[in-house]
Amino acid sequence: MGGVQRTVIDGVPVFSAGGRERTTAALVFGVGLRDETFATIEVTHLVEHLAMAALPRTHLRCNAVTDVDSTAFFATGRPDAVGAFLEAVCRALGDLPTDRLAAEAGVLQAESCAAGSSTVSALWAARYGLTGPGLTVSSGPGPEYLSEDTVRAHAARWFVRGNAALWCHGPLPTGLRLPLPAGPRPRRRLPVPRPQDGPVWTRTDVPGVGLLLATDTPDDVALAVGVQVAAERLRERARHARGLSYAVDSLTLDLAPDRREVALVVDARSGRDAEVADLVWATVGELCAEGPARQEVAHAVAGLEAELDEEDAVGTELADAAYCAATGLPFRPAAETLAAWRAVTPADVVAALRRAEPTAVLAVPDTAAWDGPAGTVRRPLCGIVPELPEGTLFRPPWHRRLLDPAARVALVVSDEGLAHRDADGDVHGVPWSRVEALVPTDDGRGVTVVSRDLCTVLVHPDRYGRHALEAVLDRAGPVLAPAPGSREPALLPA
Repeated sequence: MGGVQRTVIDGVPVFSAGGRERTTAALVFGVGLRDETFATIEVTHLVEHLAMAALPRTHLRCNAVTDVDSTAFFATGRPDAVGAFLEAVCRALGDLPTDRLAAEAGVLQAESCAAGSSTVSALWAARYGLTGPGLTVSSGPGPEYLSEDTVRAHAARWFVRGNAALWCHGPLPTGLRLPLPAGPRPRRRLPVPRPQDGPVWTRTDVPGVGLLLATDTPDDVALAVGVQVAAERLRERARHARGLSYAVDSLTLDLAPDRREVALVVDARSGRDAEVADLVWATVGELCAEGPARQEVAHAVAGLEAELDEEDAVGTELADAAYCAATGLPFRPAAETLAAWRAVTPADVVAALRRAEPTAVLAVPDTAAWDGPAGTVRRPLCGIVPELPEGTLFRPPWHRRLLDPAARVALVVSDEGLAHRDADGDVHGVPWSRVEALVPTDDGRGVTVVSRDLCTVLVHPDRYGRHALEAVLDRAGPVLAPAPGSREPALLPA
C-alpha cells in the first residue's frame, strides 16, 4: 500500500498516511441500513445522531453519515482536535445520551422530509423485499417507535471495537485513544433473494430506469468493466445522440465477499421512460451477445486510471482499506485493481455479462407506457397472486361500494394468510410467515399489515368491520407501539 501504514490502537485497526499538515480522519463501523429490520429502520442513524449530540460544541469540521452498509464519524483539523473528537465519539457510543432520544428522533423526521426512495433502492427491494438493502425503499414506521432499549441494544451489538476501523490522512494524533466498548464483529445476515430463473422486469413508483445484475464471483472485475462499457454506450445513445437522458450512473454493493450487486441507473425526460428502457435493455443485450470492442475496454480502463490519479488518491485508498477492515470484505490496493482491469479482455466481459444475465432485474416507472422486453417475464414488485384464496371474506358495506370506487375492495383471512383485492383488481397475498409488522393507524383503531414482500394492507373497522380486525390481530402477532414519551400509545382491541 505504498506509504500507508497499518497499526492497532485499543484493538481498532488504524490506516494512516502522512503528506498533509492538517489531519482528516474517519472512524468507520460495519453497520448500516441493511442491518436493520422494518420495525427498527433508522436505528443506526439514531445512534449516530445521539453520539454526535453528546459532543461539546466545536468549530472543528466534523460530521457523521449512515449509509447502506457502514457508518462513519469524520473530522478535519489540527491533529489534537481530531484526536479529541474521535475519543469523545468512542466514549459517547459506550454511553449514549438517551435522554435526547425524543429530540433526536424529531431531528431524524425533519431530515427525512426531503428524502425519498431512489431507483437503486427500488431495484434492491425488487430483489430482496424488505430485507437487507431492500429496506432502503421504506421509511419504516418512524423513529418514534425506537425505544431506549432498542437503541442501546443496537449500539452494544454493532458499535464495538471488533466492528470498527480508523483511517487518518495527515499527522496521526499524538496519544490517540479509541475507547470503544469491547466486542467482536457481529455476523451479518445475508438477505435471501427472490427466486428467479431468468431476467425479469418490474414497475416501480420512482423515476428513472434501472438495471440490477448480481454475481457470486469474488471481485468480478470483468463485470465491472462490462457495466462501465454499457454506461458509456448509454451516455452516447441516450444523451448525446437522442437527448433522452442527462445522467447515467452505476453503483456496486458487496453484501459478502462472494455476493455483489451492480446497478446501472439512467434518468429520462418526462414521458420518455419507455424509450430509455428499450435502450438499456438493448445495450446490455448487445454486449451479452457480441461483447465490447477492444477500444471500449481500453476506454473503461483509462477512466479508472484517471480516477486513481486524482489529488486525494491516497485518501481514497485509506478510506477503502478502513471500510474493508470494518465490514470484513477483502481489500485490494488500487495498483492491484488497476492491474486486474488492464488484464480484462472483451471475451472476459462477455463471459461475465452472460453469467450475470439470468439475475437481471429491469425497473421502469409505473407511469411508463411500456410492455417490457419481448420474451421477458414481468414480475410485480410486491406479492401479487392470481385470485382471492378461500377463507373468510370481508368487504365494505354494499352502499359504499356502489357510490365509491375506492371502496370496491375485499379482504380474505384464512389460516394460511391474508389476501387483499385492491380497487384496481390486483390481489395481494400475505402469508402469515411473511408478515413483517403491524403498524397502528393514526387514529389507533386499525392496523396496516406490512409484508416482507412489500405489500401493505390496511385493516380498519370502518372499512371491513370489527371482526376483520380481530381476525387479523389473532393471527398476525403484536402491534408495534411507539416508544414511551414519543406520543400517546395507540388504542387497539385486545
